Amino acid sequence: MFSTKLSVATTVTAALIALPATAYADPVPTTDEVLAVLAELTDPNRPAASKTDIVTPGFSPDEAGTFDDHLNQMRSFLPLPFVVTGIQPAPNDFAGATVAVPHGFRSTPPGPIVLVDQGGHWLITHDTAKTALDAFWYNATAHIAGGNSI
Repeated sequence: MFSTKLSVATTVTAALIALPATAYADPVPTTDEVLAVLAELTDPNRPAASKTDIVTPGFSPDEAGTFDDHLNQMRSFLPLPFVVTGIQPAPNDFAGATVAVPHGFRSTPPGPIVLVDQGGHWLITHDTAKTALDAFWYNATAHIAGGNSI
């Protein structure tokens, strides 16, 4: 499931980056802006339903409940030590980046994320946020209780 979502995100990111440079977003988000979005996305003290200022479109009530549960299960691992690389412009106010969590057995390998500039504010796309949160939760909790995920 994760590899399929990651594959779709990779394909979308590659397609966005492959378009002519004249249509690319300018400027791109800074590393600090991407890190701030990821920190807010993974903040268990803020309900996922209220994260519409960083996720577009926002999470459905069912998705929000699932992500709140997952983030609460991850509390002992948060905040995650994100590493952001390869920020690239893309058409129509989009940008792509690569995010990893290189933290021992809780690591998440590098994967693509897609962001969009809305009124001078960078937001993570809904599908990217879902895929990233699933991967962070899975990798953070997969080794609890002798290798079984929660």
